Amino acid sequence: MSFPSLVSKNYIINFIILLIPISYIIGNLALNLNIFLLILLSFLFFRGDVFHIKYSLTDKLILIFFLYILLNGFFNNLLNFEFPNAPNQNIVLIKSFLFLRFLILYLVVRYLVFKEIINYKLLFLFYGSCAFFVCFDLIIQYIFGKNLLGMEGESRRLSGIFGDEYIAGGFIQRFFIFLPYGVLFFAGIKNKLYLHVLLLFIFAISLIGVLASGNRMPLFFTILALVLIFIYEKKIRKLIGSAFIVFLLVFSFLLKTNDEIYNHFNGFKDKSSEFISYFHESLSSSEKVLPKNVYVKEFVSGLFTWQQNRIFGGGVKSFFLNCSSIEKDIKTKYIGSCNTHPHNYYLEIATSLGIIGLFLAIVIFSIILIKSIAFTLFSNIAPEIKNKFVPFFIIFILEIFPLKTTGSFFTSMTGNFLFIILAFVVGLMELNKSRSNYEKK
Repeated sequence: MSFPSLVSKNYIINFIILLIPISYIIGNLALNLNIFLLILLSFLFFRGDVFHIKYSLTDKLILIFFLYILLNGFFNNLLNFEFPNAPNQNIVLIKSFLFLRFLILYLVVRYLVFKEIINYKLLFLFYGSCAFFVCFDLIIQYIFGKNLLGMEGESRRLSGIFGDEYIAGGFIQRFFIFLPYGVLFFAGIKNKLYLHVLLLFIFAISLIGVLASGNRMPLFFTILALVLIFIYEKKIRKLIGSAFIVFLLVFSFLLKTNDEIYNHFNGFKDKSSEFISYFHESLSSSEKVLPKNVYVKEFVSGLFTWQQNRIFGGGVKSFFLNCSSIEKDIKTKYIGSCNTHPHNYYLEIATSLGIIGLFLAIVIFSIILIKSIAFTLFSNIAPEIKNKFVPFFIIFILEIFPLKTTGSFFTSMTGNFLFIILAFVVGLMELNKSRSNYEKK
C-alpha cells in the first residue's frame, strides 16, 4: 500500500465520521446510511485488520453482551410464556440480529481509534460547531419566532432545525462539549484573551441554547457536563463560573418575563417532587397509589412488564407489545402507561433482556466508569490522549446516568451514538496502555 493511498483512505473515513452529527439532524435514514458507509469502507480499506486488535476485558464483555442478545432472540419465545400477545420468535430473532450492527460499529470505531486514524482536531471543532449552530438557530427562533430556515416554534419549547421533533436540547447536550475542547486544545489560539473570551461565549451560548429548546432534562445534563469540565480543567474554571452567571441572569429574566417558560420549568420541579412522593407513598402504604406523572406511569408499566419475565425479558424492542398484552393488569394494579419504550435505558434492558442482560450492561458500564476514573486520575496518561479522552468520558457519564429519561436503547439514534462513545472511551484507554507498554520495552 502506497503512502498517498493510505492518506486518501484516512481522509475518506474521517469525512464520513464528520457527517455523523449532520445525519442526526437530517434524520434516521441519513444516519443509518452514514453508519453503513463507515462500516463498509472501513472493511474495504482495512479488511480483516478491523478485527485484529488485542481485545481488552471490556471488549470481551461487550462481545458476551451481544452474544447473549442473540441467544435471547433464539430462545425468548420458547421460554417466555407470560406474554400472551408477545411478538413471534422470528420477529424477535430478526431484531436481535439487526442489533448486532452496533457491535460491528463498535469494533470498527474501536479499531480506528486504536490505529490513530481519527483526526480529532476536525472532529472536535466540527461536532462542536454543529451543536453551536443548533444553539444559534434556537436563539434566533426564540427572538424572531422563526429559525434560519423559516420554521416556527412554540414559546415554551423550540425545535429549531429539527422541525416537528423537540430534540434540539438533547442534540446540543450530546455534541456541544466538543467545541470548548476543540478550541482549548486544537484550535491553535495563542492569545489567552481571545481564547478565554471565545470559551466564555461558547459556554454561555450552549447553556442559553438548551434553555431555549425547553428540554428540561438536557438542560440539567448540560449543566452537569459543565460541572465535570470544571472538575477536570482547572485553568478554565473561572470561565465556567462566569458562563453560569450569564446563564442565570438570562434564565432569571426569562422566568420573570415569560409565564409559559416559568410554568414549563416550574413543572419540572413539581414532577420531580411527584416522582419522589409516589414511591415514598407506595412503600409506606399498603393501598394502591395512582401515579399522575407520565414518566412515573411509564416507569411503573416498565417495572410491571419486567416482573412478568424477570430472568430473560421479552426480547429486543418487544416492550410495547408485551406491555400492551398485560395493560389491563397494569391499569388495575398500578394505572400504568404503555409507550414504545419505558424511557430509561436500564428499565428497557431489563424488560427486553431480563435480569441477565441488565446485569451484563451494568457490569460493562461500571467497569468502563471505574477504569476511566482511574485512567484520568492515577494513570501515566499522555496529555494529548487525555485531552481527547476527557470529553468522550464526560459524554459517557451523561449517557449512562441511571435516573436519566432516555430514548430507546435499541434504536439507531441511541445505539449508534452510545456504542461510538464506548468505542472512543475504550479505544483511547487501550491506545495509552499500548504506548506505555511500548515505552517500557
